[in-house]
Amino acid sequence: MSSAQDRIGWIGLGLLGFEMAQHLQKYLVSRSLPSLTVWNRSVDKAENFRALAPEVNISSSIEDLFSKQYNTNIIFTSLQNDAAVEQVYETLLRHAAEAKEQIVFVETGTLYPGLSLRLQKELASLPQRHIYLQCPVFGRPEAARLAQLVWVASGDASGIERLRPYFESMSRTVLDLKTADVSAGATLKLLGNYMIMANNSIMSESINLARKTNLDPQHFLSFISEFLPAPALMTYSQKLAGGEEDEVAVDMTVNIALKDVGTVRRWAEVKGAPTPVADAVYRNYALAKERGYSKNWNFLIDTINSQISS
Repeated sequence: MSSAQDRIGWIGLGLLGFEMAQHLQKYLVSRSLPSLTVWNRSVDKAENFRALAPEVNISSSIEDLFSKQYNTNIIFTSLQNDAAVEQVYETLLRHAAEAKEQIVFVETGTLYPGLSLRLQKELASLPQRHIYLQCPVFGRPEAARLAQLVWVASGDASGIERLRPYFESMSRTVLDLKTADVSAGATLKLLGNYMIMANNSIMSESINLARKTNLDPQHFLSFISEFLPAPALMTYSQKLAGGEEDEVAVDMTVNIALKDVGTVRRWAEVKGAPTPVADAVYRNYALAKERGYSKNWNFLIDTINSQISS
């Protein structure tokens, strides 16, 4: 349950983090609870955040979250990749070792599961026995803006229950995996992203074949709409069929695919789980990157056709 004793810090105001933290701050204000204290590497983003939520505190550094002024006992992190997480948590761990009370840490990004387990172990090993929750989210920035994310929760059950109202303020549903194993949350996030990227390859191959057999791809999309109407599948299939120019989104999709599908393969190898489909999906995106993909949503179809034997 949320409490007036909770003093919440937030690290990372990227595309998702900015929107999520806005909803959390609105929830705190609506319950007359202490406002967020935010830190972001770029000060401009923190100032932009405060322009929309004047009550928030801006921390001058990560260390400042542990100061007498803010003395946070819950810290959310929304970070871009494993390297950023390792860098930020190196500082968090150093100061958490000197904290006067237990702190709950919540990481919301896409992590290598082994890293989440290491952070959980290192925080729990300190005298304060800090709690680490792995709580990745599913959804695009538009979903975050509308508080329509799907929130995954893994880790200490009492910590999840205590923070549940905060999670609910930023999402449309909370998937509590009911396990203390934080690698479960990290794995689910990777598998979800992998399925989206794999579907992109399947959709691209299907649209390509439809075009080459004079089947209007829109009829294929109508079939998808009737039988497989998942929002992510529909969104990407429409983009792939339309082929619009969208350099930023295409770049992001390729880079996320290589990172996340690559991480799935790495984790699967550690666990002894063969991933022949993931291997093929990864090759498609890697080839797109290697050959210099077009900046429109035909990039995967172009990559597939480039593999035709001469």
